Amino acid sequence: MSILDILKYISIVVVGLLPIMNPLTTIPLYMALTSRMTPANKKLQAKKACFYAFCILSTFLLLGNGIIALFGISIPGIRVAGGIIILILALRMIFSGEDSSSSVDTETTEIKHADLDYSFSPLAMPSLAGPGSIAVVMGFGSQIPDGSYMLGYSIVIIGILITISVAYLALASAHIIEKFLGEHGVQAVTKIMGFLLTCVAVQFLASGIRDFYIEFSTM
Repeated sequence: MSILDILKYISIVVVGLLPIMNPLTTIPLYMALTSRMTPANKKLQAKKACFYAFCILSTFLLLGNGIIALFGISIPGIRVAGGIIILILALRMIFSGEDSSSSVDTETTEIKHADLDYSFSPLAMPSLAGPGSIAVVMGFGSQIPDGSYMLGYSIVIIGILITISVAYLALASAHIIEKFLGEHGVQAVTKIMGFLLTCVAVQFLASGIRDFYIEFSTM
């Protein structure tokens, strides 16, 4: 396989995965969860979230079928679980404009900054490495021809890495958006994005329930 072919397949992975991951939709959630954090911790949360997302997608690429068989879960199950998590957070964003971590009424710097760790859940999973992204990665893995597993998995992993890098750049630029909008603007955008995330969560739940119905009706 030539270098041009490798680059072509890597681009196919990126083009297929990036719209599903859509890191732009993670920005309002990231801004809401890290609104009281120090700039250094915000940057750390973005780095850790992207690292965890890369690990999750790579693990499901290599061991996805085994994980699903071992724990008896399915993509519809992951979709429903992700929908529930996103729905809870989205409703908090709508009705309070903030996550509960920043609602503690105290003057101490440690609690005011609410330096909690949201990097794995919900930022990495289900936001960046959600059921859709997992399904896409497993789909690419299933298309690798026999005898080319090493090269095929390497191509998909490089594509995942490039996509995650784009996601990190999106999260790292969130402070620019936050500075431009100001405090009241961020609160308004948070409520609007909370509504949109609610729609996404309902769509996740509806898709998962539909897939469950199709799966069980064909048994």
